[in-house]
Amino acid sequence: MSDLDAIAEHPGHLPPWLDWLLSNTQMGLLVLNPDTRVVFVNKWLLVRAGLSFEQVNGHHLHEVFPVLEGSHFQRTLKQSMRTGFPAVLSQTLHPSPFPLYVQTIQRVRGALMRQSIHIVPMGPKDAVAAGQRMTLVQISDVSPNMMREGLLKAQAEKMSDIALVDVLTGIGNRRAFEQSLDAEVRAALRAHTPVGLLMLDVDHFKLFNDHYGHPAGDRCLRTVAEVVRRVCRRPRDVITRYGGEELAVILPETDLAGAVRVASDVVSALRETHLAHERSPSAAFVTLSVGVSALVADATNAAADLLHRADAALYAAKNTGRNRVVYCDPLGNMVSTA
Repeated sequence: MSDLDAIAEHPGHLPPWLDWLLSNTQMGLLVLNPDTRVVFVNKWLLVRAGLSFEQVNGHHLHEVFPVLEGSHFQRTLKQSMRTGFPAVLSQTLHPSPFPLYVQTIQRVRGALMRQSIHIVPMGPKDAVAAGQRMTLVQISDVSPNMMREGLLKAQAEKMSDIALVDVLTGIGNRRAFEQSLDAEVRAALRAHTPVGLLMLDVDHFKLFNDHYGHPAGDRCLRTVAEVVRRVCRRPRDVITRYGGEELAVILPETDLAGAVRVASDVVSALRETHLAHERSPSAAFVTLSVGVSALVADATNAAADLLHRADAALYAAKNTGRNRVVYCDPLGNMVSTA
């Protein structure tokens, strides 16, 4: 027997059109008397609660749904009934107070329903006509909305991530580098920890492209990026394509000596690939020039200073024979490890 059928057996039963309306209302409806006993419940709510009309009608709300005892919903309901002002509980701030479940095609219980709840006490005139002040509780299923918002958020995050990735190499792009450098330098200054920076340039890359063609040049850059990724594999290491054939690596919590070791490892690892470069004036295979610097904690423009020193060291590496690592010491001197 449905709730509406049961109500229909009592005097003052509902007219057919209202019976039809309430049976097809796509939200839960509860009407409570001043003692919070249920005087009406619709079929939508019964189905999603897995309860019969007899288990709900005439019972105190906390007897039907013990989980509500002491909840924010119960406190809000009491306040709304006392003041006569409506109240709204959103899924975001007060998740799923009622034990209601999303229905599957097979009409069995699925996931806990995400809910938006409106509490509407009767106004004074309606209460006089009814003989007592009733309170309406409306429960809407916002599960599809929450799922859609989750998907949109995930898609937005994915698009944001894509916007920071270099399409050719799969590592970060220039924008990712700039954002990460600023964030890591600020974090290092707060924590008083070092940050290392490597600027890497593929030696004689234009000659490589002219000789082997641009598709081969693209493969060369991907190989270099993969070599750097294998060496700089800590979770917080940031590997980016700075532009053209130039890469940049941010090494959090790494001092100058540590950054120089990493740079030397990268140079050695690329040499071991023996990627042919027949037009190179300095070697028969692809090599790297690397400029290294480390954060000077008391620098006025720390991020800009870190980048300037690494870039100057890279320039020195290219001007002193390439295929080498040059670092900028705290005094600004350029020191080659070749």
